[in-house]
Amino acid sequence: MLHYPDKLRVLFPGYEVRDHRYHLVSIDNVLTVHRRPGGEFMFQLDPLQKLGPRSYARCLIDLAADLQAGYTLIVVERDRFLFHLETAAREHAAKKDSDEVERCAHVILEHTHHRIRDHLDGSDDGMFRADRMMVGYRKRGSRDTQGGTGKWNVHNGIVTPRAEQLWHAIVRDLCDVRTSHRAFAAWDRWTKANRPPMPR
Repeated sequence: MLHYPDKLRVLFPGYEVRDHRYHLVSIDNVLTVHRRPGGEFMFQLDPLQKLGPRSYARCLIDLAADLQAGYTLIVVERDRFLFHLETAAREHAAKKDSDEVERCAHVILEHTHHRIRDHLDGSDDGMFRADRMMVGYRKRGSRDTQGGTGKWNVHNGIVTPRAEQLWHAIVRDLCDVRTSHRAFAAWDRWTKANRPPMPR
């Protein structure tokens, strides 16, 4: 990715080990970021989406629809995710959905290297790549181990979701200083307005 896209989604797939094999079981908080022509950033954080036999095909179809709507997707371990999702969608698709699943799998294949990016793609700087790698291996719901002072993990006393943390690394890498500052300021305003209050 050589430039910051105007419509972006950041996905963290979740896996479970059963019978010595990985099974795709969820997509963690998906962060959607729109950048308006005037430079304004807008955010939405969708909750964890559980996946199973009845929802793999729908997830694949939704992913293809996002691509056709012009979104760029950043996916942690993209190739593993796409392999597991397509395999499970084909295996569990109802007969009436099988043609649509095949069509959507073809759409995804067409866009895999241009608009579906691995979280480590596009960075030549070792520091930025290391940031992305560390966030990619971060466990869901990681605790604040720095007493609320961590630059990446904690914001206003609340642990930052992994998708947002990865987005920070992407913005720092792909935007100039002014644009990344505007992005962070917009994110800061959004989190203050949308995070639940801390328990007293």
